[in-house]
Amino acid sequence: MAFVMNPAKWGQPVLTIRYRAKILLRTLTLLSFVMTGGAFAQSAVMQTAALSPAYAQPSRAQPVAAPSQGPQVQNLDELAQIAHIFLTEQTKDLTGKTEITIHPLDARLRLTACEQPVPYLSQGARLWGRTTVAMRCDAPEPWRIMVKAHIRIIAPYLTTARTLPQGHVITAADLALANGDITAIRPGVLNSKEAAIGRTLVRAAQAGSPVWPEHLRAQKAVMQGQTVRIISKGQGFSISGEGYAISSADEGQVAKVKMANGNVIRGIARADGIIEVSF
Repeated sequence: MAFVMNPAKWGQPVLTIRYRAKILLRTLTLLSFVMTGGAFAQSAVMQTAALSPAYAQPSRAQPVAAPSQGPQVQNLDELAQIAHIFLTEQTKDLTGKTEITIHPLDARLRLTACEQPVPYLSQGARLWGRTTVAMRCDAPEPWRIMVKAHIRIIAPYLTTARTLPQGHVITAADLALANGDITAIRPGVLNSKEAAIGRTLVRAAQAGSPVWPEHLRAQKAVMQGQTVRIISKGQGFSISGEGYAISSADEGQVAKVKMANGNVIRGIARADGIIEVSF
């Protein structure tokens, strides 16, 4: 390295023009290298990033698995339909036209869906008027409910055609057939005129009143003072004669009869004023 002493500043070397040129050249070369190396490094980083899967394809949201569902809920309309079919089958042999109404179940009711609901009549339930159908499930989860229903039976029934006094003997003109819901009246109402004709009312009846068997009693087979025919039966013989009844009697009851010779006998009263005497 060549230098000369600056006479103005003792002890400090003065750089020559050649030395300064070398310094400048080296500085430019170093700067060029640094700039070239930084660009290369940046390019390498970009290329590396481009080859990275995370950079090449943005991450996609993975589908979230649906939460597992609980047991299915029983369709309540299906239970109502099962109850209707059950009652229709149970009432198919009843006389008259059957009308069945199933009351809707409470919509708030939550039951596990049943594989095979089983309908049945619980103890005390009847196929008449307001009733209930029991319904049970055995699987997959046991449960039991009651389904309310209303059964109407439209059929003819016997009524009085006019107001009748107590003790009146019924004739065909005293009766009429009405058609309606027989479940709305007490069970056992008569449905044919033949069941009432010739019987006696035990109490007065207003026109249009339904007629039950307990409202009637059989007419006396034998009335006191009535002339009767006496039939005596024994082994291998039968004798008949006449007399008059000392007492009244229903059919099948014992009646006293006085014969023409004055003798009093006992016999079983039969229809048409006949007294049977057995020996």
